[in-house]
Amino acid sequence: MQKRWVLNDHDPALAQSLSERHHISPLIAAILVNRSVTEDLAIERFLKPSLIHLPEPEEMSDMKIAVERLVKAIRQGEKITIYGDYDVDGTTATVLLVTFLQDVGAQVDYYIPHRIKEGYSLNVEALKKIKAGGTKVLVTVDNGISAVLEAKAARDMGLDLIITDHHEVPPELPQALAILNPKKQNDHFPGKELAGVGVAFYLVIGLRKALREAGMLGDVEPNLRQSLDLVAVGTIADMAPLVGINRILVKEGLKVLSRNPRLGLRALQEVAGVDGEVSSDQVGFRLGPRINAVGRLEEANLGVELLLTNDLQKAETLAKRLDQANIERQGLEDDIVQEALAMIEAQGLHLKYRSLVVANEKWHPGVVGIVASRLVEKYYLPAIVLAREDQGLKGSARSIRNFHLVDALRECSEHLKRFGGHRYAAGLSMDRDCLVPFVERFDSIVRQKLTEEDFIPSLKLEVESDLSSIDAELLQQLEKLEPFGLGNPEPILLLRGVPVRESRVVGEKHLRLKVGEGRKPIGAIGFRLAQKIPAVSSRVDLAFSPGWNEWNGSKNIQLRIVDLREENVNAMRN
Repeated sequence: MQKRWVLNDHDPALAQSLSERHHISPLIAAILVNRSVTEDLAIERFLKPSLIHLPEPEEMSDMKIAVERLVKAIRQGEKITIYGDYDVDGTTATVLLVTFLQDVGAQVDYYIPHRIKEGYSLNVEALKKIKAGGTKVLVTVDNGISAVLEAKAARDMGLDLIITDHHEVPPELPQALAILNPKKQNDHFPGKELAGVGVAFYLVIGLRKALREAGMLGDVEPNLRQSLDLVAVGTIADMAPLVGINRILVKEGLKVLSRNPRLGLRALQEVAGVDGEVSSDQVGFRLGPRINAVGRLEEANLGVELLLTNDLQKAETLAKRLDQANIERQGLEDDIVQEALAMIEAQGLHLKYRSLVVANEKWHPGVVGIVASRLVEKYYLPAIVLAREDQGLKGSARSIRNFHLVDALRECSEHLKRFGGHRYAAGLSMDRDCLVPFVERFDSIVRQKLTEEDFIPSLKLEVESDLSSIDAELLQQLEKLEPFGLGNPEPILLLRGVPVRESRVVGEKHLRLKVGEGRKPIGAIGFRLAQKIPAVSSRVDLAFSPGWNEWNGSKNIQLRIVDLREENVNAMRN
C-alpha cells in the first residue's frame, strides 16, 4: 500500500539552539524538537534516563490501601493469590509479584485463566476455586478494571480484592478494596502510559518500602532492579508507549536482559537467537511472541513456569516448548489470514465498508488479534476478527491512527456483551444475532469519526538529511534516543535525489543498493521492497534509518530503507 510521506515541520532555529547548548547533532536536536522535548531538564533526562527520576509510588491513588492490606497478609501468614492475564504483560506482571512475595516470605500462589475455556479477566468459577484454596487476598495484574460483577462476587465470598490494571477505565468501577490504575479519573500519578507490569512494579516498590519501615525485610532486601527484565519484556510486548516512566524502566530493563537475565529468559533468548545487547525490537519480535504463543495455543501457566524456574534443564525444556508453540501459531495465523482475505475480497468488504469485521466460528480465538493486525496492515482500515465463544462470538479489534477503538465500542455497547482494551487494540464479545447490526453501527461510527485522509497511511519523516551527515558520531548519538517503540519510534530520515550506484534484489524479496557520490558509496537494504527496485544511475528519494552492518568482522554504516520514490516526489510537510 502506497504511503503518504509527511515531513515534520520543526523550528530550525530552536533545533540549532538546542544543538549548540547540549553539544548534539542538529539532526538529533531536530528529532527532540519533533517529540516536544525542548526544555533543558527534559532533554537531559531524555538523553540520560535514570531510575532516580521515577515518581514515588504513593502518588498513585489507592496505593496506601493496597500496601497496608498486603503487609497485614504477609505478617499474619494469609494466603495471597495473584490473578494474571495470559498475554506477555500479564505473565510478566504475575511473575514479578509472585517472585517478590516469595522473597519476603509471603504465602503466595497465582492463577492464570485459560484463554479459550475461561476468557479474559476474572470469572466467578475461578474465584470459587481460589477462595476454596484458602486465599484471603486476591491481586489482579493487567486485568480487572471492567470486572464489576466479578468484583461483587469476590466481596460476597469474603475475598479482599486489589485490582492492578492499566486498561481504559469504564464509567462504572468495580467495588474493590483498592484499584491501582493510573488512568483513573482524579489519579494524579504522572505515568498514565504504564503497562500492567509497570503498575505491578510500582506496587512492589510501595510494598518493599512499607515492609522496610515495618522492619519485616531482614538483612537482605529484594533487588528490584533485577525485576526490570520482566518490566521491559511486558511493557514492550504490550506496545505501551516508550515515553516517560516506561522509557526509564525499559532502558534499565534491557540492560538486565543483556547482562544478567533470569534463567527462563536466558533460555528463551537462546532458542530465539537473541544474544549480546538486547534491543526493544528483539523483545517485541522474538521474545514476546514466544511467550504470547503458549498462552494463545496452550496454557499461559507454561510461560509463568519458565520465568519462575531456577532449574536449568526445566528452563531449556520450557523454552523449546514455547518456541514450538510460536511456530504452530505462525502457521495457524497464516491460514486464517488467507481465509479472511479471501472472504474480504470475495464479498468486497474493503470497498463497501470503512471498517472490516469478519467472523468464522472455526477460527482459533487465540490468534484473531494477530490476524486483525495483519488486515490493518493490508487495508489500513479498523479491523475486527471474531471466532466462536460458547453460543456467541468473541474476538479482537485493531485500529488505525486517529481512531479510538474503546470509545467506538462504547458507542456500540448495546450490541456487545463485553468489551475493553486500549486506543489501538481491544477485545469484545457478542451474541450471534448481534453481528449484523454491530457491523453497521461500528462502520457508521468509523465514518463519523474519520475523514478520507485518515484512511491513507502516512510515513512520518523526522528531518531531511544529506549523506555527509550520516557518520559514526551521529549513530552514537542516535543510540541515546533508544529504546524505540510506540511513542518513541525509530527516527526515519529523508534523503532527496540520492544517486543509485548499484541496485539488485537479494533473497527474492529484498532490495540492496549502494548510493551516493564519490568513491565510497553507502550500502542500503530495503526489506520486502524488491518491487521498487530503481535503475542504476537514477536518482531517488529515500526514507531510511541509519545503522550499522556487521559482517565477517567488518562494521560499516548501512541505511535501512523504509520506502523510496523517484526523485522530485516531494514529501508533504506536517
